[in-house]
Amino acid sequence: MKSFQRLSPALWIVFAHLCLMAVAGIFVVGSLLVEPSQGGGFLGYSTGRWIILLVNFLVLAGVLFATYRVWNNRTGKLEAWLSNNRNLFRLFFLSLILFGISLPAALGWIPAIRYFAYFGRLQPSLIWLALASGQVWLTLLFLLRKPILDWFRQFFPFDGKEPEPLPLVKTQQVLMLGIALVYFALQWGSHIQVGEAFWLPDSIDYIFPAETYAWNEFGLWAHTKPWGTAVLYKLAGSSPVTIDAAQTILSALAWLGLAWVFGKVIHRPWLRVTAFGLILGFSLAPSVQMWNHIIQSESLSISLMVLIIAVWLSLMQRWRWEKLFALIFLFGWWIGTRETNVYLSLMAAGILVLVGLFYKRQRFYWAVSVLLIFFGYINMQISEVPTIPRWLYPLTNTVLHRILPNEEFLSFFEAKGMPVPPELMALSGGFANTENFAVFNNPALDDVERWLYKRGKEVYVRFLIRHPVYTLTDPWIHVHEMLQPKGLFSYAPEQYRPVLGWLFGALIYPNSIWLVLFLALATVATTLIAKPWRDSRAFWLILGMLALFFPHFYLVWHGDAAEVGRHAIQASVQLRLSLWLLLVLAFDSARMAK
Repeated sequence: MKSFQRLSPALWIVFAHLCLMAVAGIFVVGSLLVEPSQGGGFLGYSTGRWIILLVNFLVLAGVLFATYRVWNNRTGKLEAWLSNNRNLFRLFFLSLILFGISLPAALGWIPAIRYFAYFGRLQPSLIWLALASGQVWLTLLFLLRKPILDWFRQFFPFDGKEPEPLPLVKTQQVLMLGIALVYFALQWGSHIQVGEAFWLPDSIDYIFPAETYAWNEFGLWAHTKPWGTAVLYKLAGSSPVTIDAAQTILSALAWLGLAWVFGKVIHRPWLRVTAFGLILGFSLAPSVQMWNHIIQSESLSISLMVLIIAVWLSLMQRWRWEKLFALIFLFGWWIGTRETNVYLSLMAAGILVLVGLFYKRQRFYWAVSVLLIFFGYINMQISEVPTIPRWLYPLTNTVLHRILPNEEFLSFFEAKGMPVPPELMALSGGFANTENFAVFNNPALDDVERWLYKRGKEVYVRFLIRHPVYTLTDPWIHVHEMLQPKGLFSYAPEQYRPVLGWLFGALIYPNSIWLVLFLALATVATTLIAKPWRDSRAFWLILGMLALFFPHFYLVWHGDAAEVGRHAIQASVQLRLSLWLLLVLAFDSARMAK
């Protein structure tokens, strides 16, 4: 007892943790012993169960022995080892890794482990490992909170080197305020003019979960469409009037936020005022504004994308924890708004990891990457929950509209086992809703539906890989369908009248592919001359936004063959907006150089 009383505070903590581990280990070994055996009796245990029991028993014996050694204060070099912060940091990260793996494994969240034949036998051991590593990690997190925070500071993306913009004179301030007030009045006037949001055939898939399910019911989050828009309608109210108002206000605030924050990275006052008005004018173009008056996910997804850019720009200007949390929240909501946003966020996470490898002060964004991957994984799992997985309907569109009419493509799918009855060929060139959703409702096509569900996605991915020329060139052959779609304004309500003239809107948001190409060439030329990357970190964020347009472009085209113009609207906004922002940054750098 005297030796026990002489324990240092560090060994007291070690002793307490070992005792908790020992108690948990006794329960684990006991549960393995008392669980009935199919072979009957203690000697009827299977070989796998004997191995698991033996391993747990040896680990428990080691924990009990270590507890005895600490009780008698026979720790040797343990106390000296614990006094070294470097060792504690290693133990901190090791316990974090073990906890991060063992907890989801114990809960059955890792399919490879969940479907293992001995998962039921392993589960108590995994729970034991999760409890042991979790308590060690939490203890070290508390004890090392200051050193850990100091260590993390070297990876914070803030170094205070962003040049300060020139101050605005009173005339410029008044002008910007006037532009903002007129802009908000025009947005609200558009809402009053339309009155209520317009219904499309898919609108019910967002309204139904918002009206039917409570916040704690899974149906709100796992309906036939991504949950993000349904959540907005749940918050704002599901009547078309409130939906129109909510989408209009959110859009206006998002674009005002981006205009203001982007203006702060521009160093020349009058160019800042011009950029402020340009961004707000861009959002009033019919191709952007009309979605505020439609019950679909386009308005919310575009607004959240704009808010993400605005918050990220603000975070680059001045580091604040609340900005980081806002960025993570916006990303999480945006990922849950459209399926393509999941894959774009995963690509953004990969870019952040690569940037962190080269720039030490950007490594804190690795935490954002982990969360983006987590959000993406959760949403992918949710998309599989509905009776018809979300990917099955667009895949059916693609197979009917693009695969069946092409003999070469069809032979590839047929060779992979897809049934091709005459009833299927009769749907060639159509979509999933052809002949009253025949693929899902016609008994003669049950084998086709079953094959699409079980193997369709895998075979389609292989098809895209095996046909690289088609995969890479087909979207550009049909670029007009995506970036200059015909009939796009047929989605708008009859009451909608653009607040800007159609010509003015077309210039700020160039509808013509040739005008987009001209804007791209002007941006590239001005950027190469002015070299804005030398004095503006915002340039890299906007460049990343432009770079993500290209995978977005391919995702939209190969993801669904129906309503490509509507599905591509966010990518169209992303392309045009990033080109304008880069052009303004290039002009600003050119003027600074003078």
